Amino acid sequence: MEKLYLFIVFLSCALLLKDVTCTDSEALSKDEEKIVGGEEISINKVPYQAYLLLQKDNEYFQCGGSIISKRHILTAAHCIEGISKVTVRIGSSNSNKGGTVYTAKSKVAHPKYNSKTKNNDFAIVTVNKDMAIDGKTTKIITLAKEGSSVPDKTKLLVSGWGATSEGGSSSTTLRAVHVQAHSDDECKKYFRSLTSNMFCAGPPEGGKDSCQGDSGGPAVKGNVQLGVVSFGVGCARKNNPGIYAKVSAAAKWIKSTAGL
Repeated sequence: MEKLYLFIVFLSCALLLKDVTCTDSEALSKDEEKIVGGEEISINKVPYQAYLLLQKDNEYFQCGGSIISKRHILTAAHCIEGISKVTVRIGSSNSNKGGTVYTAKSKVAHPKYNSKTKNNDFAIVTVNKDMAIDGKTTKIITLAKEGSSVPDKTKLLVSGWGATSEGGSSSTTLRAVHVQAHSDDECKKYFRSLTSNMFCAGPPEGGKDSCQGDSGGPAVKGNVQLGVVSFGVGCARKNNPGIYAKVSAAAKWIKSTAGL
């Protein structure tokens, strides 16, 4: 199931997608959500991280993303569904200030993205001009090689501004959490509809996960992005690890679309 976090001025309601929705400028000034079971982290530690503010009519959604070139951000396809405007902030640990802000000139979802199953949950946002890449607070992430696997027990760093608990409190500060990937067979015990374009990660006992507001963000091993935050059943629930779009499964499309 999907993860969605909806803010309606002072009223909030948690569904099941890992992005955030706001309905007016007052809601936008509120602190956003963050990673479950993690800790605050400086953008210097994850300089590839991007913050996306997405507009649909009078609603505003929050997602994460990763810098894959001077002009391109990799995110989740479900983040851009029905979206009319995308603003990208990079180089800051704070979602509301600092760094540099860019306007997207185009966005495209994977041609085989399925909005019901979330298979091929990849999208690329192209910004209006070259982003300033300084190698300290902003850096281009290396993508997983086409066809490569995500072995069982692979330790991943997941970062973003998503919820600290399912429907939980909010923050503008970047956070990160380490989670371990599971084998496909193990993942299918929790999620029978897992495809070859997905993997799952998170402790069986729960407590560590990405959450509402983290969608589209990177799951990284070392300096290589292996996954994109996609969806899950709630956040950090027991026997419900998070589901990630597998970058290696779409590497050819990503590189071709971004001209890498």
